[in-house]
Amino acid sequence: MSDADEAHLKRAVELYGLPKAEVVRRLIRASVQAGPALSAENTKVVIELAQQVRMVGRNLAQVLKAIHRGQAVRIEDTEPVWRGLHEVVASINDELTEMTVAYGSKLRRGAKLILPPELTDEAGS
Repeated sequence: MSDADEAHLKRAVELYGLPKAEVVRRLIRASVQAGPALSAENTKVVIELAQQVRMVGRNLAQVLKAIHRGQAVRIEDTEPVWRGLHEVVASINDELTEMTVAYGSKLRRGAKLILPPELTDEAGS
C-alpha cells in the first residue's frame, strides 16, 4: 500500500472510529455490492464530456496553429475564446466531480461508514 493510501486509511479509521481491518472489510464488501463505478447514464455523460474535451483540444490546436503562422491577434481580442474554453473545462470538471462524489457516497453507505454528526454538520451535509 502506498504512503498516500495508508494515510487515507488512517484518516478513515479516525473518522469512523473503527479498526483498520473493519474499514477495509466494509469497503471491499460495499465495492462489490455497489457495482461499477459509473452507471450506464454516467457512462453516457462521460462520453459526451470526452467529446467536449476533444472540441476544446481542437480549438486550442487552431489557436496554436494561428500563432505559429503569425496570424495571432492581440491577447485582448482572444479573451472571449479563452473564457469560453475555461467555462467548458470548469463545467466538465464539475460534472465529473459530482459523479465521483456520488459514487463515493454510495460506497460509504454500502459499507455503513457514516460520518459522525459533528463532522457532517461541519461539511454542510
